[in-house]
Amino acid sequence: MKKTMRFYATILIFLLTHLTIIAQCIDKEKITYGGDYGFVDYIHRCPTYNFAYGGDTLRNWNMFGDPIDIIQAPKNLMDLKKKVEMQIKKYAGTKFFSKVKFKSVDVVYADKLKSFKAHGQLGVTLKFCKAKYFFYYEFKPDTIATYHIGIALDNSGKIISKFHFPSKENYQPIDTSFTYCRLIEIARKSQHDIDPIAEIKFEYNEKEKKFYWLISQDILNKKEGLNYMNEVIIDAADLTKTVNTTGRASIRY
Repeated sequence: MKKTMRFYATILIFLLTHLTIIAQCIDKEKITYGGDYGFVDYIHRCPTYNFAYGGDTLRNWNMFGDPIDIIQAPKNLMDLKKKVEMQIKKYAGTKFFSKVKFKSVDVVYADKLKSFKAHGQLGVTLKFCKAKYFFYYEFKPDTIATYHIGIALDNSGKIISKFHFPSKENYQPIDTSFTYCRLIEIARKSQHDIDPIAEIKFEYNEKEKKFYWLISQDILNKKEGLNYMNEVIIDAADLTKTVNTTGRASIRY
């Protein structure tokens, strides 16, 4: 019992220390997600229900609220989930897959179209429903940073979307020795005019087949129209490799 208590106390101290270190360098809210689920291309404005572990267990499904518990999902959904994950692992390898976390899945219910409209979703339509199922995953180098992955399946359960992540031949394991303080330090050495820092994002370059950290400067003098800011790209597999670039943001008031 005492050993168990000491173990949990050690874990708690580690987590509190980790969060304190982050707070000293950058607000947690500024560590944003990268990637794009891409659901708009497959289930845009479709009548869908979302299922996830630990979701709502009520039998009267909510069309607009929290996810529904996955135990209430169609019987074939867990088999499809296994199939999707086997394909991800086969394509990207076990090292990549070890950092992939299932989030939820949308299922299109074409027969519920009238019901969705009756409950206030006036824009709902079957016009853009290319997929029957849409799975949401996250690739996570740690407990905070996230890269979004979306997988679309048709009525027969065939994957119809592209994999926006590297194959096992191209995947370079993430350097897990990184800390957000260290990333900021690297960015400042590479680009002396990077402060104040607006955000840190974990992204993927499909052309180079590499994950990278993007550290972006906050826009100093915001104006309507096109604004520019300094950015530093840090190779997530080799933190010694950096590229200075200029980012753009369009602002409308």
